[in-house]
Amino acid sequence: MTKSTKTNFSVIFFILLIIGIQLLPIFLDFISIGLEKITSLNDYARITDVDYKAVLVDEPGEGGKVVITERLTYDIHAASKNNLFWELWRDLPEDYVDGLKVDYQVNYVKQIKEDGSEIVYQESPKLYWDDSDYTSSIYGPGKWYHSEGPYNESTRDYECVFFYVDGLYRGTITFEIQYEMHNASLRYSDVSELYLTMYSEDTINYLESFHGEILIPQKDMPSKGNYLAHTFGTNAHTFDYEESDERNPGYHTFAFDLDKDDLKFKNYNQYLEFTLLAYGDDKHIFTDYAPDNYYSKDIYLEEALLALEEYDQLPQKARSNKYKVLGGSIILSLFLLFFVTNRNKKIRKKHHFYKPSMKMQYFREIPSDLDPYFAAKLVFSKQKHKIDMSDSYSAILLSLVRKGYIALDRIDQKKSWENNNIVLKILYEPNTSNQNIVTQTNIQANNSLLNFNNNPIKIEPTQTIPNFELYNKNGKKLEKLSPNEEAYFNLIIHHATTDSISMKDFQNKVSHDYDNTDSFVTTIENSTINIGISQGYFQKIGYDSLKNSTNSLANFYIIMSILIIVLGNMIISFTRLDFAYGSLFILGIVMFICAIILKKQANQYILLTQFGEDEYEKWHALYQFLNSATLMNERTVIDLPLWEKYLVYATAFGISDKVIKALKLQTFDVTESPILSNPYYFSTNFRVTSRSFRTATHRASSISRTSRYHGGSYYGGGGRGGGGGGGGH
Repeated sequence: MTKSTKTNFSVIFFILLIIGIQLLPIFLDFISIGLEKITSLNDYARITDVDYKAVLVDEPGEGGKVVITERLTYDIHAASKNNLFWELWRDLPEDYVDGLKVDYQVNYVKQIKEDGSEIVYQESPKLYWDDSDYTSSIYGPGKWYHSEGPYNESTRDYECVFFYVDGLYRGTITFEIQYEMHNASLRYSDVSELYLTMYSEDTINYLESFHGEILIPQKDMPSKGNYLAHTFGTNAHTFDYEESDERNPGYHTFAFDLDKDDLKFKNYNQYLEFTLLAYGDDKHIFTDYAPDNYYSKDIYLEEALLALEEYDQLPQKARSNKYKVLGGSIILSLFLLFFVTNRNKKIRKKHHFYKPSMKMQYFREIPSDLDPYFAAKLVFSKQKHKIDMSDSYSAILLSLVRKGYIALDRIDQKKSWENNNIVLKILYEPNTSNQNIVTQTNIQANNSLLNFNNNPIKIEPTQTIPNFELYNKNGKKLEKLSPNEEAYFNLIIHHATTDSISMKDFQNKVSHDYDNTDSFVTTIENSTINIGISQGYFQKIGYDSLKNSTNSLANFYIIMSILIIVLGNMIISFTRLDFAYGSLFILGIVMFICAIILKKQANQYILLTQFGEDEYEKWHALYQFLNSATLMNERTVIDLPLWEKYLVYATAFGISDKVIKALKLQTFDVTESPILSNPYYFSTNFRVTSRSFRTATHRASSISRTSRYHGGSYYGGGGRGGGGGGGGH
C-alpha cells in the first residue's frame, strides 16, 4: 500500500468516525420516533401524573404494612369512536422477599371529576373478558376488579387492579385508589428496612409529574443518626427529597416532587424506589410487630450499606466501563487495520503478481482466437462480476456460425424468428468433409473433430505429415474450434439425426439427456482452468483462491460491521453502557473500511503468468473499447470479420447492445456476413433462445448430479412398485 493510499484511508477513517458520532443522537431519535409511531397506531391509555402517599403501619396484627393512596391521571386516546370501552389498570406486583409474601389488598377506587366531586366505583365479581361482559350492568362500567397474583396468563391473574370506564375517546380522567401493601418493612437482627417500589416498567416513560409523600408515624420514626433514607431511579440515579415533621402532623414525612425534566429514564433505570434503614438504638422501631422472616436473626446492616454503596458507584463504574469499551474498540480497530495491511504484505511477499508489459486504455484488435467464455472469465477475473451463462452460450453459438460449422435459419420463411421456427443446420460433418493437404499443426488442431464418429487418423511421429484443410458444405474454410465451441458443436451433432435439427427439438433433447448434457456443462465449467493452465494464462489451478478467500473475509467483515452497529448497539443500549461514546459505531465503521480495503486488494490477487497478465491487459482494453462511446464514433474499422468477432466477444461480455448500436451507425455493406446481415442475432428472440438453452442444460445437469449423489436403485418400498389397499365393492 502506497503512502498516498494510506493517507487517503486515514482521512476516510476519521471522516466516517466524525460522521458516526454526529449521527448517533439522530439514530437514537429515529428509534424513539419510530417506536412512538408504532404505538400511536393503536389505542392507548397512559398514566401521566401520579400523587403518591404511603403511610407506614406498625400495629399489632398489622406490622410491616403500608397503606398507599394514589391519584392517577390517565391520558386516553382511542383509535376509533366506535370502541370507547376501556380497561384501565395499576400494577400491583406480588413477590416473596426473604420468605415473606409481599401482596396487596385494594380498599377502594374513586373517579375524581374536574369539579372535585367523586364517583365511588364498586368491586366487580370477575375480570372482564367475554364480549357480554362489556354490556352487563353487573360487571361495569363503573366497577373495579383486583386481579391478584402471581401472574399467570392462562388463569387470567395479572397482578393489578382494573377499573372499567366507557365513553372516552380523547381526554384525561383521574382516579384515586387506595391499597394496602403487606410486608413492606422487614426486621433483621441489627436493622429494619422499609422498601417501596413506587413505579416501574416501561410505562414510566410517559410520566409528566410524580408527587410523593412517605409518612412514618412519629412514634415509629428513628431518631437522627439512627436511620438512612435513599432514593433510586431516573437518569440522575437518585432524586431529591425533603423531610418534615410539620407537613403532616403526627408523622415524619419524606416528600419529593418530580416534573417532566426529572422523569427521564433509560432501559436500565425504569423505576422510582425508596428505602429507609433504621439501626442502632432504633433498629426495630418501625418493625415491632413485623412478622419474622428467614433472616430475622441475621446481621444485615453491613450488607445493606454495602449494597447502597455499590448502587451509588454504578454511574462511575459505568463511565469507567464506557471508556474501557471505547479504548478496546479503538485498539481493536487499529489492530484490524494493521491486520489487513500486514496480510496484504505477506501475500505479496509469498506470491508473485506480474505487471503488464504495457498499460493500455483501448485495444481495437482481437488479441487472439480465444474461447468466448474464457475471454469473459479473463476480462472479469479482477473484478466482481457474475457472468451470465446465457451470454456465454449465445457467444459460443455465434462463434460456431461465424466459423461456418452451423447455420441458423427459419423453418417457415413466412414466419418470424422465434424459438419454434428456428432450425440448426450442420454445415460440417467430420467423417465426410473434404480434406486437403496442409500442415501438421492443422492435424493436431482438428484431431478431436477427425476422431469424432470413430474416424481416427493415426500419424506416426517420424513419418512425413500429410497436410490438409477442412471446408464446410458451402466451401468455407473452417477455423479451429475452442474446447467449448467443440463441446457445443458435438452436442448438436449428437442430437441431430440428419444434417439439421429444430431449435425446439434440440433444447428438448438437451433437457432430457441428463448425463450427456451434464458432461457438456462440466466441460464448460472446467474450461477456465483447462484453457488457463494449458495455454499458460494462470500460474496454478487455484489462480483465484486468494481472491475468493479475501472476498469471503471482506464479506464477513461487512456482516459483522452491520451486526455490531445495529444489533450490538441495540443490546448495550439496554445497559448502563448506553452507546459507550459511540464505541461500536467506531468499530463497525472500521470493519466496513477494512472490508472495502480487502475488496480492493482481492481484485489484485489473481495469479496470472506474465503472458496471462499481458493478455488480460489486451482483452480488458478490448472490453473497455467495446463498452465505450468511442466504438459508436468508430469509422476506421470496416473489416466485416472483425465486426463479427466484436459481436461474438461483446455478447460474451454481456454488452452486445453496444456493438449492435454501433453497427447501425455504420455505412458499409453487411450483406456478405451471415451474422451481421441477420436481424435475428440482434433481436430479443435470440436472447430468449439462449436463456431457454441455459435453463435446459441447468435442469438436465442438476438431475444428473442429483441422481449420482443419491443413487438410482431402490429396494424394499423405494418407489419402483405400487402398493394397494381399499374398501368397498
